[in-house]
Amino acid sequence: MNTTNSRIIYLWQQFSARAATPAEMDELMEFLSSGSHDEESRQYLEQLLAATPAGEEDPARWEPILQSILHPVRTLEPAGAPSPVRRWVRRMMTAAAILLLLVGLGRLWRSKDTHTAVTAPVVVVPPGGNRAVLTLAGGQKIVLDSAATGILADQGNTRVQKLGDGELAYEGGKENARSGKEAAASLYNTLTTPRGGQYQLTLPDGTKVWLDAASSLTYPTAFTGGDRTVELIGEAYFEVVHDKKRRFTVKAGGQTIQDIGTHFNVNAYTDEPALVTTLLEGAVSVDGHLLRPGEKATVTGATGPGATVTGTTAGGGDVKVTKGDPEQAVAWKNGLFYFSDAGLQTVMRQLSRWYNVEVSYEGNIPSRQFNGMIGRSLTLDQVLKGLAKENVHYRIEEGHRLIITP
Repeated sequence: MNTTNSRIIYLWQQFSARAATPAEMDELMEFLSSGSHDEESRQYLEQLLAATPAGEEDPARWEPILQSILHPVRTLEPAGAPSPVRRWVRRMMTAAAILLLLVGLGRLWRSKDTHTAVTAPVVVVPPGGNRAVLTLAGGQKIVLDSAATGILADQGNTRVQKLGDGELAYEGGKENARSGKEAAASLYNTLTTPRGGQYQLTLPDGTKVWLDAASSLTYPTAFTGGDRTVELIGEAYFEVVHDKKRRFTVKAGGQTIQDIGTHFNVNAYTDEPALVTTLLEGAVSVDGHLLRPGEKATVTGATGPGATVTGTTAGGGDVKVTKGDPEQAVAWKNGLFYFSDAGLQTVMRQLSRWYNVEVSYEGNIPSRQFNGMIGRSLTLDQVLKGLAKENVHYRIEEGHRLIITP
């Protein structure tokens, strides 16, 4: 057996033993999608099938799951603490292996009605990455993706540092607040991510913020007095440091989200039909409506971004509190697209922001819905292949125009 054959058998062994690393899963999926070494894979899968408990070999049962995990799935999780996403993937991938044997490895990227999704030459559109621009109080702009690691600026009595790729931090703001130095309170910075960018920020009080693509956060360089307020356009995930004397306030889309030490996600893109706040843990209030962990507040009909409200409904719009899906809400932070009964335009808005492409539609596009998770580290073409089972037809022009066709 040559080296390559030995390698794919090793990957299958790791895969079926639930011991494969994310890199090894990526490598195995590349083998499968290329159609190479099918015979070696088939022989191993026959052995796996023979050991499969009755009832788990039904292809109809596992086909939707397979379509959700054809692409590499990565999570950003603490060492030694597997996330629900990772546990879900490991459990489902073993079952999906059975389907690979039954439907044939050569049909992985075909839709159910045998129509292919790509007829034009493949145009590689890379995924987004750690890109952002920091605007200082004096108007100076720093492109963070090209800036060197280390101290970037001093803002009042607060030091701004780039800690590494994709991470910015402020130091000194806590001391300023304790000492009552009000001069720094009037200094505001803005962190802006472009389409195709994301960034992580640690605010002066230690609160951590993950900023998604095409978003911006404006904040003081030191939290003084009895208030901690930031303004958001776009989407961000917050892990707030508890301070019983000063609530943390997010102004977004004409609404005010207040908490006293919690983890929550805010989706406030201006091109989305609603502003959605999802609570993961702690307590948060959206225009006076209290959320419990696992709930979300959906605001429709609100005024434009940046309006000032404090615990009231002065921002306008209707607030509806319902059960949420925290895992779906923060999937973007964990390197995933997570679709649950998502319409085509909803899917395309997410792809447009992350891959920095313009999306347009030609002709009468049939209505359809999408479910499953796809890695955000993939190229655009790879993601679109993952949607091919719903008979999505498209072409990419000039490297930045994605055209959806009937």
